[in-house]
Amino acid sequence: MNLKRIISLAAATSILVSSLSGCGGSSDDEQKTAVKEAESTSKEELPLAKYPETVTVHLGGAMNPNAKIPDGMSYDDNSYTRLLKEDLNIEVVYDWVASSSDYDEKMSLCIGSNSVPELMNVNATQYRALLKYDMIQPLDQYFDDYASDALKSYVKSGGEELMKCITNENGEIMAIPAPNMTGGVVNEMWIRQDWLDKLNLEVPRTWDEMMAVAEAFVTQDPDGNGEDDTIGILGPANTDHINGVGDNQFGLDPLFSHFKSFPQYWLEGEDGTIEYGSIQPETKEALENIAKLYENGLIDPEMLVRSDSKEPLLAGKVGIFFGPWWSGYTFADVTLSGSADWRAYFTPLSEDGNYYAHMAEPTKKYVVASKECKNPEAAFKIINYLISEEQKWVEEGVTSTEMGTADFYPLYNGYDNADEIEVSYEILTSYLAGEITIEDVDFSTHKLLKSDMEAIKELKKEPYDDFSLDKWNLDSELAKGNLPRLVAIMIGGASLVKEYVPVYSKYNGQTETMESKWANLKKMEEETFAKIIMGKADISEFDTFVENWKSQGGDQILNEISKELGK
Repeated sequence: MNLKRIISLAAATSILVSSLSGCGGSSDDEQKTAVKEAESTSKEELPLAKYPETVTVHLGGAMNPNAKIPDGMSYDDNSYTRLLKEDLNIEVVYDWVASSSDYDEKMSLCIGSNSVPELMNVNATQYRALLKYDMIQPLDQYFDDYASDALKSYVKSGGEELMKCITNENGEIMAIPAPNMTGGVVNEMWIRQDWLDKLNLEVPRTWDEMMAVAEAFVTQDPDGNGEDDTIGILGPANTDHINGVGDNQFGLDPLFSHFKSFPQYWLEGEDGTIEYGSIQPETKEALENIAKLYENGLIDPEMLVRSDSKEPLLAGKVGIFFGPWWSGYTFADVTLSGSADWRAYFTPLSEDGNYYAHMAEPTKKYVVASKECKNPEAAFKIINYLISEEQKWVEEGVTSTEMGTADFYPLYNGYDNADEIEVSYEILTSYLAGEITIEDVDFSTHKLLKSDMEAIKELKKEPYDDFSLDKWNLDSELAKGNLPRLVAIMIGGASLVKEYVPVYSKYNGQTETMESKWANLKKMEEETFAKIIMGKADISEFDTFVENWKSQGGDQILNEISKELGK
């Protein structure tokens, strides 16, 4: 998307934000000379050192229209802005405030008019536009000195893939990211262990074993009600998707990955060229085999028809579904009632014995500094302060239902380790085994781990390595608040610490042709895949889809991506 296109987008969306104030941003004569730290400030103190003189930073704000502001406060004058002024001598000024639903439109308008705030929260598309048109400044010169140890730990946890997102072609750090939890987007197979036990079946690992188990779940009355009303493999609802880039609960992504098929992903071919996963031969093979599952009644016959996939799941009619570790929260009610014993596995394995996980972008949330910003290090201080004080604010009552950090804290993003679930699983496992104590753990970068450790000993019955439903204390008062999370971590997180092959899309941006043609291409893809799986079109329809996709803009998009990536 070129700058002209951004400006056009801004003009087209200006009606949506006409009630909002202008983009603002400090004019040149309003820009202050960068304020230096006090001479006595040591390097170790820099991340949270109070400026000797007031530093004013200009932001754009996203206001939750449903948030209740306490008396005597406002969006730009509240507990958090006052604490920033008192403890860090940072004065926050909002050049404009949009409702949270209009914020992205407003920011795009500012980007299009080349009038952005000094510091800003942006999404991935906006970040790449700012990068492309040289509207933000490098932050690597500040990262070493001003990022706190906790923030550095969060960024480091995202590994090489996260660093690729926040560095430019010169290797300079251009943004402060809020890492996505890696495990939060990896779909696993969740399966009813109590049904397996009743039918004397083993956990399926291969495609054929999965078919056999799904057939048994459909035909052998695992719920014991004498009726033909059970679903082998649950599918997506009419508002869900067959495939997704990363997080896609109830999607069929693991069935595709069995065939090394990665729809909607931009992949690098053996010759180094960029390919689109949805049009590869492996995807055709996957569709053909998934269609057979549907034809044989092993996949939810109301897939893409029913309005909510949770309904049959919570009604106890489903034997298998796909979803991330946090699916433990989804079926919390049946766990607490003791009516369904769910387990999670990486399955079905590919024929080479590997599990190929469809990964999402390592981050979608960036904080950046405009070229005109005189104190970009202030962004680090604001974020460091949030990370350092957030839990204390909850304990002291600064953060409340009326004054949540997500609604009122400047430059707010949620910060956590990308591998938080894997680390939590391993620490909790060691704790249950008596290998470590609570005193052995550094909780400085783990927001919920201490409470998890305190709760698990009360909620988990011996033996501690058996996570069957009857080995949890469902009658404890802690169960309702803590058990769903612990089940999600100890059962859903167990697979994440095992070996799997992560598959990332090589490109997550938006080319000029995608701007005008991608919506139609994606719609054509989803409709074709649905028709093939549900038997409304022969598998030969896939070849027609590929031809149409390429001729209706796909080839042009591939060329644009290859050029942008230097392939």
